[in-house]
Amino acid sequence: MRKPYLKLCVSGMASCALYILLYVYEREIMTAFTRTDGAYPLLPVIAALVFSFVHGAFAAYFWDVLGITARRERG
Repeated sequence: MRKPYLKLCVSGMASCALYILLYVYEREIMTAFTRTDGAYPLLPVIAALVFSFVHGAFAAYFWDVLGITARRERG
């Protein structure tokens, strides 16, 4: 089985880009995320889901490349 090096790199760059954007646009993000009108209270939840999905994909590919997998139960 081939190791997912390309997927690891792409998901790692996407994760890194999200954190860079969060750092660069910190004030704008805080302004939008602290508003209480309309659908703005959903923004932190959506952002958390996006970060979780992207970083989770990176972590999964990272462990695959290292060859570490979950133990399968017999039976």
